[in-house]
Amino acid sequence: MLPLLVSILHASNDMFSSFLTPLLPRIQAGFGVTYATVSVLVAVYSFTSSLLQPLAGLIADRYDRRMLAALGPVMVALGAGLMGFYPTPLIFALVLGLAGMGSALFHASGAALANQYAPPGKKGFWLSFFGSSGQLGLSIGPIVSIGIAGTLGLKGLAYLIPLSLIPALLLLRQAPPVNVDAKPSSFRDLARVFRGEVAKLWAISTLRNIAFMSFSTTIPYWYLQRGIPEGTMALALTVYNFAAVAGAFLGGTLSDRWGRKAVMVFTMVFSIPLYIGLLIVPPESALIYLPLLALTGALINAGIPVAVVMAQEHEPRQIATVSGLLMGFTWGFAGLLYGIIGPLIERVGVIPMLAALGLLLIPALTLTLSLKEPEHELSAQPSKVEPTLSD
Repeated sequence: MLPLLVSILHASNDMFSSFLTPLLPRIQAGFGVTYATVSVLVAVYSFTSSLLQPLAGLIADRYDRRMLAALGPVMVALGAGLMGFYPTPLIFALVLGLAGMGSALFHASGAALANQYAPPGKKGFWLSFFGSSGQLGLSIGPIVSIGIAGTLGLKGLAYLIPLSLIPALLLLRQAPPVNVDAKPSSFRDLARVFRGEVAKLWAISTLRNIAFMSFSTTIPYWYLQRGIPEGTMALALTVYNFAAVAGAFLGGTLSDRWGRKAVMVFTMVFSIPLYIGLLIVPPESALIYLPLLALTGALINAGIPVAVVMAQEHEPRQIATVSGLLMGFTWGFAGLLYGIIGPLIERVGVIPMLAALGLLLIPALTLTLSLKEPEHELSAQPSKVEPTLSD
């Protein structure tokens, strides 16, 4: 099935995307530069892969999304898989910039294709499956990259490039061309869609992502302060991240049955008291804290794919553009804000700062309650893709 193939590409794309950070010490030693120098590589990739996704969406709404969805993961695989061959940090940064743009193109076009290829009544399921596949790739990427680099060195990562190349070629072979019959997208279209319900959905997703990201990135620092063993900290992060994957999958799936807004409201209402519970229950009480952590991570993240589907249904002729806005751009924006939040956590303390960040869930809930259901389901719109037997 074509939605499954696009989801496999999402997993491979995000797996290669997560190679860089755990390998920074090796890269630093290889180039003989400071850690600050190689950390710029992370910033370059994060900027091009996340914050440029709305621009990538405009491109994907002008051209054949199938081609872009196949090209993007290959660019990422080449950028990350060949990192052992770059002669200088500058060349490395330039290649990573191109690879990041490839990731942005894929996320915008891939989310649009997952929607277009999904059968009617299953769009929430396939969008959540698509998103969960990316989360899975991010989760296994550090383990895979460290294992390969530790055995074969950085140059050994090149052997993994077919993991993106093969499904990309299969997509080009099996999927029909996507003929965009709307007028070409422009920055005026981006300004037009980034208002009303889509703007609300972007704000809701950003606020939820800030709360989710701040908690997950603060857990190591918090546990270290309390003298909790590193192994327990790693377990907590694993539970939190995998619960988020499960929450995203269930949220999108249930939205096909219960309705998009109902799932958004339900997950927001119940995530707030659970978040408060995390600030009250001591993390040393693992039997209580870890299940609470899992439920909170699942509920906070459950509405993210639902918001993407709702935005696509509100703007059925600009689905790649709104996908770019609701996916990487929200994470990138939240990541920029964490650059301010991190120092504040050190200054005022973990619990007071996390409590203040939890207050962001209240305006997120208010905006969620004010959402309007799309007037017409996207499945009712004329399809731009002719079905094939491979579907």
